Amino acid sequence: MINQHTEISIVGAGMVGSAAALSLARAGFNITLIEANEAPQWSDENYGLRVSAISASSERLLAEIGAWKVILQRRASPYEAMHVWDASGSGCLDFYAADSGQASLGYIVENNLINATLIELINAMPNIRLINGARLSGMTWKDDAVQIELDNGTEITSSLVLAADGGNSQVRRYCGIGSSLHDYQQTGIVARVRTSLPHENTAWQRFLPTGPLAFLPLADGSCSIVWSADTEFAADLLALDDEMFSHQLADAFQHRLGDVEMLSPRAGFPLMLANAESYSTDRVVLLGDAAHRVHPLAGQGVNLGFQDVIDFTSILLEAKQNDRTIADPLYLRKYARSRRADASIMLAGMDTIQRIFVSHNIGVRKSRNLAMGMVNHIPGLKQFFVNRALGN
Repeated sequence: MINQHTEISIVGAGMVGSAAALSLARAGFNITLIEANEAPQWSDENYGLRVSAISASSERLLAEIGAWKVILQRRASPYEAMHVWDASGSGCLDFYAADSGQASLGYIVENNLINATLIELINAMPNIRLINGARLSGMTWKDDAVQIELDNGTEITSSLVLAADGGNSQVRRYCGIGSSLHDYQQTGIVARVRTSLPHENTAWQRFLPTGPLAFLPLADGSCSIVWSADTEFAADLLALDDEMFSHQLADAFQHRLGDVEMLSPRAGFPLMLANAESYSTDRVVLLGDAAHRVHPLAGQGVNLGFQDVIDFTSILLEAKQNDRTIADPLYLRKYARSRRADASIMLAGMDTIQRIFVSHNIGVRKSRNLAMGMVNHIPGLKQFFVNRALGN
């Protein structure tokens, strides 16, 4: 039995957990970061299937913890415009970075590239201990600490535990924190494709009756696609050979970018909406998907998680400056109330958009097309949506 002590233990070394480890370590805290899987791998020869649209606020966080410069040197794809249109009408939206005086609306970056870069930085930090390949097997609350048991026989006592272990968070379950869950009965299909027409550094999205289809620009001229489709239809699409899938994909996108060629295998993941009843409890805080899960139609999932990291680091520094302990319930509740309120607004907004665009009601279709036209022609309203996308 190996017994260790640390100030803060973080369970989950994905993008959000790893960013939290670096952010808090740079603020002077001693961190143990625990991950059930082996370290992520990234190759400059192959693109990862899962990508994220990194907002300006997330970019600032990644810059502060030393990751953004490395990510840019490796591979990141700025997008300068966004074009959204409705398959069941004439409604469309166009957003341009230049209208806001920005060089880009954001960057499309592979998840495994971000994660691998963060892990490399973590391995160089003297006040972060990374444990890979060990799963949580128990949690016990002491008077002034939480004891974590791992399946490799290690026991770690911490003043504070951060749960960044995903939508099926073990830490959340050990804490007895409930989570509301809505299964969209949809699958997100991801792949990398090449189109016969240039993507024009634009994020393209068409709302189909079964869900949105997005073509996201990549640095080499190819696109990452995210096709949200009803579960049964998605299963049929995943079963097609590459040639048939390419034809279906191009047809569904109205051949906006011409013919489509598959460059990767396809993968699918279930689409859920979830929100934990609380983002904190005694000496435990939830971050990222452990706290909230959102439909990928606006690419806000990881940005919500990175905002958790930004806000929690700020709260913890405030507690430290006021000579309070890092697990002071007053500050943990302050984080939980603030982040849950903000995330709940985002979750409700994305859920409403998703429901509106899959509705077959004629009145709803007409209303949404009218609303899209109004937004597209009212500069102040368009700027509001751009600011939200940028994270401002």
